This record gives sequence, structure tokens and C-alpha cells, in this order.
Amino acid sequence: MVSQPLCQTVVTFRCHCQRGNITSDAVFNFFDNLLPDSPIVRDRIVKRYHAKSRQPFDLLSEIGRDSVGAVTLLPENETITRPIMAWEKLTEARLEEVLTAYKADIPLGMIREENDFRISVAGAQEKTALLRIGNDWCIPKGITPTTHIIKLPIGEIRQPNATLDLSQSVDNEYYCLLLAKELGLNVPDAEIIKAGRVPRVSGRTF
Repeated sequence: MVSQPLCQTVVTFRCHCQRGNITSDAVFNFFDNLLPDSPIVRDRIVKRYHAKSRQPFDLLSEIGRDSVGAVTLLPENETITRPIMAWEKLTEARLEEVLTAYKADIPLGMIREENDFRISVAGAQEKTALLRIGNDWCIPKGITPTTHIIKLPIGEIRQPNATLDLSQSVDNEYYCLLLAKELGLNVPDAEIIKAGRVPRVSGRTF
């Protein structure tokens, strides 16, 4: 159920503007699509923040501070005061810790020491989102938005009869974005960055 009394901003065209509450499958699907696809990652979110369930609204009430489409979602008992930009500059070691957090079953780079860092990034690939200030990578605080999605190499996907090697997925995505831009398509800026022992990650603006 979504309450949309003024409808000043269209969040999704699947939910027509109207006064009062909007209840439909389109509402559920919209919010479900703000979350990671992987059930494993969703279970990590439940464990990390003690969410009530794996249902979209329970998960987003915990990690919806910065969601795709400039959407900020908060629990009912929280209110937003005047937004203030705040962030923590990451050292090389700290950046590597964020990017490899998934190896310790921590979702989306939301390491335990950063309880104020809560983001929701959709898709199946291991990733996080960070704030870029000049040449520095930063963890945003409160409702300060992120600016870049950062993806890690997918690695190998093992099947019973075959193994799919996607260890060069970052290079492949970067090349495809450059090719699409040369063809005149509107694609986000991207770059390949390195962080400690993490061989490569792709930084991409929203």
C-alpha cells in the first residue's frame, strides 16, 4: 500500500496518480525490484539487520535509505529532518573491506562498523554503491545519496556438467559500455578501478 496524497512526483508510471492509498500488484512489484535479485543476498540482509522477513517492505524498511530512482524509504517511526550531506572518506584498506564484504556474508558492502550505511541496489551480481567526492571514495551517512554503483568480477559459475568463466566480467561490461557510447547510445560513464587485492571493479554512475 502506498499513500500518495499530492502525487507531486511520479515514482512509477505503473501506479496511476490518485488521492489516498494505492494497492495493487504493481506496488509490490515496484518495491520488490528495488532489491537485489538473489535470495542469498536477501537472507544476508535479514541476518545483518534482523529484518522481520525477506518480504520487500520488511527489507526496505531496514536498507531503503538510498534506493534506485532517488527514493528514500524509512521505518514508520523515523522522520527526516533537514537533509545534510555527510560522508566518511575511505582509505585503500577500508575500500577493500567494503568491496570484499560479501565473502563474509555481508550484503552490498554494508560492513558492521557502518550501521548508518544502508543502501538497496538491484540486480544479481555482487555489488555495492558508494559516494565519489573528487577522487575519493566515501561511505555516505544518513540519507546522503551514493553516486556510483561498483561491481566485482562475477568469477566462475559452476554447473554439474560445465563451468562458466566470467572472471573478466568487469572488462567485458566496460568494453560494452564504451562500444555503446561510440554507437551514440546514452550510457552512464564508467571506469575500471583497483582496490588492494581486489583485482578490478567497475565504477558506474547512476
